This record gives sequence, structure tokens and C-alpha cells, in this order.
Amino acid sequence: MGETAAKSPRRLLPRVFLFCLFGFVIHLWVLLGALIFGHSFVPSQAYVGSHDMIAKSVATLVGCLMLFFCCRKFAKDFQSPDLSTKTFLVSGFGILVVPLIFGVFARAVVLTAYPLWLAAVVGGDTQLEFSIRDTTGSSMRCPRMVNLADMPMMTGTLCDVPEAVRRTLYPGMRVLLTGRGTVNGLFAARIDVAPNGPVLPGESWLR
Repeated sequence: MGETAAKSPRRLLPRVFLFCLFGFVIHLWVLLGALIFGHSFVPSQAYVGSHDMIAKSVATLVGCLMLFFCCRKFAKDFQSPDLSTKTFLVSGFGILVVPLIFGVFARAVVLTAYPLWLAAVVGGDTQLEFSIRDTTGSSMRCPRMVNLADMPMMTGTLCDVPEAVRRTLYPGMRVLLTGRGTVNGLFAARIDVAPNGPVLPGESWLR
């Protein structure tokens, strides 16, 4: 009986880990999909500022956990009598890279999970103010790119901003984004200059 109870947490832990990993991946796909289809999700600067310490703590914890698993795998591979150079290099590379990647993505998830799903489920027409980081860069998936300041990874990039509008923007400039969302964040659909800024020429809808 005692042995069964002792084994129960061991059996439960992998399932919890897989469930969290599945949710983690689904959320990242939603963030990426929103960016690709032109209405990228942007958490409010107030929400990011008030939750950034929590997000960094979770990111550190996730990074340390992944470092533990990678080191454990490396030690196990190193003890193998038929260790190949490829396996050795892959395990060593994993120790250096995997914790960092998971930590960065964990921070992004913490800063976007609640506001994104709240905006998707109960959001309404919302307008929030942001600051421009830069207007350089373009790609096939994201032409005429504008990046917002102080945003977590996979957020804060606006695609297909009308060129007439984009030319008037500069780093540090305040802009208003309109779209479906709440005070904690929104799916950006329109960009305008903040009330104290100049009037933007041309169409301001994104895509």
C-alpha cells in the first residue's frame, strides 16, 4: 500500500509535465498564428510592467528545471560505453541552449497567457497606448514591420502597417492601437498616433 502511494506522485509528475508542455505549445502557436494572420496580440505596457518580475521568476525556474534535465541526460550519455561524438555534442549543446530557449518562451507565456485568452473570450473594442521601438525590418510573412517597445518575445510586432503611416513613425513615439481586447492587451487591428501627436496620413488599418 505504502509502495503504491510512493509511486503515485512519480506517475503523476510526467503527466502534469506533458499537460503543461502541451498548453505551452498551444499558446505559442496562437501567438505565432495571430502574428502571421495580421492581428498580432499585444499585452498592455501596464500589464507587462506589473507582471514582469513574476514572469522572470517563472522563466528562471523553468530554465533551471530544463538545465537539470539536460545535465542529467548528459551525465547518463557520458556514462554510456558506446558514446558517440554526435551524442556527446548534442547533449552538450542542449545544456547550453535548451534552458535559455525555454526560459525566454516561459516569460512570454506568463506575460501573455491571461490577457490573450481574456481578450479572445470576453474582449471588446479596446484602445491602448504604446511606444515605438523601431520601424526597420520586413519579411515575406510580415511586410512593413513596426516594433513596439518593452514587449515580450513573439508580441509587439505589427505587420503590414500602411507605408504612409509607417514613414511618420520614429523610436519613442507614442501610438494608439485599436482592436479586440481588454485593458490588459488586445489583438491589434488599427494604429493611430497618441492624442498629443501629429495626425497620421492615409489608411491606418493593419491589413
